[in-house]
Amino acid sequence: MDGLALGKFSKYLAKKSDIRRASVPRKMFSNKYQNGRLLIIGGSSDYYGAPVMAMNSACQSLAALRVGAGYVKAFVPESILNTARALSPNAIISPSGKNEIAFGDAIKKAIDKSDVVLIGIGMGSRHANAIRKIVEYSVFNDKLVILDADAIPAARLVTGLGASQMLITPHDGEFSRLTNKKIPARSISERIEAAKAASNKYKTVVLLKGHNTIVTDGTLVKIIQARSAALATMGTGDVLSGIIGGYASRCKDLFAAAVAGAYVHSKIGDLLHKKKGDHILATDIIDMLPDVLKDLDR
Repeated sequence: MDGLALGKFSKYLAKKSDIRRASVPRKMFSNKYQNGRLLIIGGSSDYYGAPVMAMNSACQSLAALRVGAGYVKAFVPESILNTARALSPNAIISPSGKNEIAFGDAIKKAIDKSDVVLIGIGMGSRHANAIRKIVEYSVFNDKLVILDADAIPAARLVTGLGASQMLITPHDGEFSRLTNKKIPARSISERIEAAKAASNKYKTVVLLKGHNTIVTDGTLVKIIQARSAALATMGTGDVLSGIIGGYASRCKDLFAAAVAGAYVHSKIGDLLHKKKGDHILATDIIDMLPDVLKDLDR
């Protein structure tokens, strides 16, 4: 399906200009703390790769090319600390709890010093209580919050939150579990209306993943269209969240960051498909970020 096949919805297609809306040029004499501070909370003894990939996309690639976070800190359970540190030397990684994330003073202080909190990657449902406390603390302290994967259900628990302050990034299964509504994969109109309804109900920006990814704040709508199924593999959604976190820490606008991140992510997927077909890894996206961003910045 191409843009023309979207019919009346083609007007919602994201464009290259949407990247510029989320990009903030770096000032000559700025330091890393002034160029976006992203806090990632994720991982468990079962899933160790996801938070590392998110940090790489936000810090190593995006920050190096002036669209990512200048400073990234991550908390992971102690049981996977050494693995995470070995895989990502570009971010500060600290332990929290033994096999599960534990909400305490260290995480509170890190939230206080961050612009954006990205939580949920590879955590598992057993972290539900810690996720709720972290989200509530972040919201109370006026931080931008990205709820991914196992943190998405926390959207139900936070009330009185403006849609500009929180983002959820569900695929169809996660969206159905959150809303108790199943939506058809190919119906653009139904997907848009369902995403808008969820955005208004939970007071959050929604990025509904799919072949045609939809981003909405309940009023504005953008569609990011894929040209292949190359990104339909494990870990790619985690990298997308890291890219969005990097943009958000700089522009302080979750809607703009989500659109730009999904657009870049999709473009990389299309290029990787031409080179490798359906045989890509999530880390391939990270490796390709610098060249793609350099080209899109022109």
